[in-house]
Amino acid sequence: EIGRRIQEELLPRGPLLGPFAEVGGISIPAREVGGDFFNYFPLREDEVAILVGDVSGKGVGAALLMASLQATIRARLGAERDLARLVDALDREMSSEEPLAPYYTLFLALLEGRTGRLRYVNAGHNTQFVVRADGGAEELSSTGRPPGLYPGGGYEETEVVLADGDALFLFTDGLVETEDETGEPFGMARLEAILRATRGGDLPALLAKVDAAARAHRGDQEAADDATMVALRFSRAAGGAR
Repeated sequence: EIGRRIQEELLPRGPLLGPFAEVGGISIPAREVGGDFFNYFPLREDEVAILVGDVSGKGVGAALLMASLQATIRARLGAERDLARLVDALDREMSSEEPLAPYYTLFLALLEGRTGRLRYVNAGHNTQFVVRADGGAEELSSTGRPPGLYPGGGYEETEVVLADGDALFLFTDGLVETEDETGEPFGMARLEAILRATRGGDLPALLAKVDAAARAHRGDQEAADDATMVALRFSRAAGGAR
């Protein structure tokens, strides 16, 4: 219960409606508290940060590490503009000789409203998606190892440019690894098909549809892990239309 309360207190209270993007997210808890986390917040008037991650382990320990990571990332983003250097510093600070030391996966991105340029580091996290307004989907693959796993490997910052109507969809492994009664996972192919089919809908409807599909796939099975989803739609008219 303590771990769950820590986790819930640190998640965003609602969607972010900015002048160039709408962002929303949900976390579907499993019976045992995992280390899923996500956040989004403006850094400047023309820039928004978005992140999703998953800490190894369960319970209060994972929740406390999640809390520390979120605070550290948010504080350092104000001064460190190079995402690869930022994540590398976090990775080295997690260095430990203990064989069961915690580690985590992280997808961290900055979106510029003026240009639509999305700069990101995928530190051992699942391949994420950009869904184009025309129905195309692009994969945002890993650009480095999970921080704390084998520190010192370094990271690569990559970028992609979003156009009006394009969407970014982030998630944790608890979503695609959701299994049905036969042990078949929900999988990336099902997720991508839903994202393509609902590319023009509003974000709450998109999140709800993916959630419903994962729950239907699981059926009566108990969720083995938390599942987190974050969606962002880029539009320079986003703020003015609301």
